[in-house]
Amino acid sequence: MPDRATSRPLARADGVRAVLDELGTLDAGRGPLFRRLARAVAAGIERGALPRGTRLPAERAMAEGLGVSRGTAVAAYDALVADGLVERRRGSGTYVLGPRTLVLPPGGEGSLLVHRLVDRSSGPSAVVDLSLSVLDDADGLPDVAVTTADLHRIAPDTGYSPWGLAGLRRALAAHVTAWGLPTTPGQVVVTTGAQQALSAAAACWVRPGDVVAVDDPTYPGAIAAFTQAGARLLPMATDGAGVRPDEVARALAQRAALLYLQSGPHSPTGAALPEARRREVARLVTAARVPLVEDAALADLAWAAPSPPPVAAWCEDASVAVVGSLSKVFWGGLRIGFVRAPEALALRLARVKGTHDLGSSAVAQTMAERLLATGGDDVAARRRAALRGRYQALAAALRTHLPAWEWAEPEGGMSLWVRLRGTDATAFARTALRAGVAVAGPTPLTCAPSRHPDRLRLAFSPPPPRLEEAVTRLARVWSSLPT
Repeated sequence: MPDRATSRPLARADGVRAVLDELGTLDAGRGPLFRRLARAVAAGIERGALPRGTRLPAERAMAEGLGVSRGTAVAAYDALVADGLVERRRGSGTYVLGPRTLVLPPGGEGSLLVHRLVDRSSGPSAVVDLSLSVLDDADGLPDVAVTTADLHRIAPDTGYSPWGLAGLRRALAAHVTAWGLPTTPGQVVVTTGAQQALSAAAACWVRPGDVVAVDDPTYPGAIAAFTQAGARLLPMATDGAGVRPDEVARALAQRAALLYLQSGPHSPTGAALPEARRREVARLVTAARVPLVEDAALADLAWAAPSPPPVAAWCEDASVAVVGSLSKVFWGGLRIGFVRAPEALALRLARVKGTHDLGSSAVAQTMAERLLATGGDDVAARRRAALRGRYQALAAALRTHLPAWEWAEPEGGMSLWVRLRGTDATAFARTALRAGVAVAGPTPLTCAPSRHPDRLRLAFSPPPPRLEEAVTRLARVWSSLPT
């Protein structure tokens, strides 16, 4: 039977009443109906309304109760199975496995991030959190004041501007030009963090069912943005120098609708794409005429200077959106990101961004503009030095207490991609949380977790004493594992 409108409350059929009561309606959200149904069930699981062991209605009963086709219910259940939230038992039914507290499935990292941020902001915690690659403090920022008089001078006077404030766009254009990518204000759109820039790019280019190729492992927010837009993710293998050009060529040959990669420093590996690879990726995407989202959110945290220009510098005629962030170098709570693109594409991105929030905070934008003007380069240099010192503190503690762990020396950023040879990193992460340390296992960071089963991301953004305490706790967990 065809899907019917879902604006009415869901039916309360016998045998499915409990589940349907929890789901409410499927009005909210974007994407195909089966994905909205899967998200609704996943939300019920995550908040505990559908606890582990709950038997979900059969697909046909769910479909009849919702007034949708059986195919929609089957596709939703398939997605939930793929995400590891439910399991099918032959001859018995479909059962909830429970929320995956530490490592959520592909596309669920947004929920993981929200959960961790809620935990951290609700009050002091005994957990040492190495799962989030975010700046822990606003130390070292110059004092800049934003007054009511400043707000009266903002144009437009409503403060709403999907493009972003003109002064900040000029400053960001100069900032990106200093990266080696000549940029005008008309090519810059200010966003509420880099995450919104990724979501806007997904909305511009991705349609349900499209293939999006991503470097693997990758930034989990990108996985969330593209999967929530309905994309099927195609992993592109990386090595110690970032994404491999032969993997980019393979993805293009498989008709990827969009490419996403981090030119570096990469999250979680810390690698920076060498200039020769940047040039080759530019050549490939230009020849294939496939859009590219180049994530340069950590560009200002590269320890080696000067870094090569972004990939976009060698493919100016291609559809390339370069994503950047001031939150990564100034302070996470600033929530200012941006996207740099050719003017026609920038206009489209500004229109999409306007549907999200009408415009980022004028107060935050004014502060960001002044931070850039008042020693922004000095702040970035101090951030790089501080983060390098924190990496060295974490590395020293790991070498002392966990000498079997392996990693490649990062070239910047805020995280290590650590290998625990012969150990299930997902299971270890769960045990570590019970011991008071939050780490990110492979699942939120890769669209092919089976390729990295023994990997953890460790953020080194906390102060050295917290890093050393985390390693001490991790070492106790490690020593308790069966040999």
